[in-house]
Amino acid sequence: MTNSLLLIWESLPLFLKGTFVTVQLFFSASFISLILGTCLGILLSDKCKVPYLSKFTAGWAFIAKAVPFFVQLLIVYFVLPDLFGFSLSPLIASIIALGACSSGYVAQFIQGAINAIPHSQWEAAFTLGYSKKRTVLAIIFPQSLRIALPSLNNELESLLKSTAVASSIGMLELTRIGMNVVSREMEPVPIYLAIAFFYLCLSLLLNFANKLIEKKVSYVKY
Repeated sequence: MTNSLLLIWESLPLFLKGTFVTVQLFFSASFISLILGTCLGILLSDKCKVPYLSKFTAGWAFIAKAVPFFVQLLIVYFVLPDLFGFSLSPLIASIIALGACSSGYVAQFIQGAINAIPHSQWEAAFTLGYSKKRTVLAIIFPQSLRIALPSLNNELESLLKSTAVASSIGMLELTRIGMNVVSREMEPVPIYLAIAFFYLCLSLLLNFANKLIEKKVSYVKY
């Protein structure tokens, strides 16, 4: 027991370094996911469909959800550079793949939330002279965001856990750091338990932030 604790303590700087990379990956991918997914969700909603463009966005959302993240990661890291003659670092490839994959689910949540807004809200806005763009941004989207927030929070938790898959292409995030320590020290039990503890702490912080946001949004009246 003492040796295990000592090993964890000695490996703590590496774990903290890996945690920083994991957090960096999570926030960068979350930004892409939320921005891209929100745009896709708006364009897929019943009131905002654009001819031809909506078919493209629907196809993108379907592919993002249908193809496993691990396969998307391999395509971004190996296939695209080979086809177009450029190279990507494991971090950049992971951010792109994870953000793109998650955006499909975000789009579905936003689409459903916008479609759940009563038709009378649209009619009232148009009666007051609002354009469709202003109606969406000022009236419809804020209400739909409150509806979609629990699903979005769940997706962010799933995204956080998916960052561990990036270790498969050699990115030195938390999981990969732990694997390297295990291969060197041959002590998998304490190391993997320590990794689980770090992920647990990150998840608790994310849940705490989500609860604060949900509580704040629940008081907003539109």
